[in-house]
Amino acid sequence: MIFLYHRAPINLRGNILYPLNELKDIYSDIYEHHLIKYVGREQLLKHQIPILGCLWNDVLHFSAVHPGEIKKSLIEAGDKKEFKLRYFQVDPKLLKSESTIVYLYAHADVRDKLNEVNFVSYAPDEAAKYSSMPQATKDYYKETIEKGGRPLLYHRIPHILYKGNLDITDLPVISI
Repeated sequence: MIFLYHRAPINLRGNILYPLNELKDIYSDIYEHHLIKYVGREQLLKHQIPILGCLWNDVLHFSAVHPGEIKKSLIEAGDKKEFKLRYFQVDPKLLKSESTIVYLYAHADVRDKLNEVNFVSYAPDEAAKYSSMPQATKDYYKETIEKGGRPLLYHRIPHILYKGNLDITDLPVISI
């Protein structure tokens, strides 16, 4: 069975995953910690997601690529650091289709990044279409690591974006 994955925050409080903008009002310290991920990419926080009519940081981000594939690709690209990744494993049917969209990450030009053509409707039964590790991501990992940088884990991987909160009480957590 195909699952969706959301990286388990190390500083999670409670049993609800909130989009970044909601965290700002609920747990401002956690919001500030997660905002660090956008240093140098602050413009993303102002981008509208077509169709859902909200900002990039008003949604929860999921991937259908198994975290083991991400870790394997990082190691193959030359990442020598010892690291552990923890993820919530989510049944694709838990996300309401009308509140979810797939960001294909298929743009050729960064200026086209969040244009409507880069998004498709979400159907839980089609999650498998987004579960393969893109070669473009592997190439990006290798190039970034060779230059001494730290790659973004989900660069060029389709994102499943959910406008809502998610109760994680009964979700399995996997460690890779």
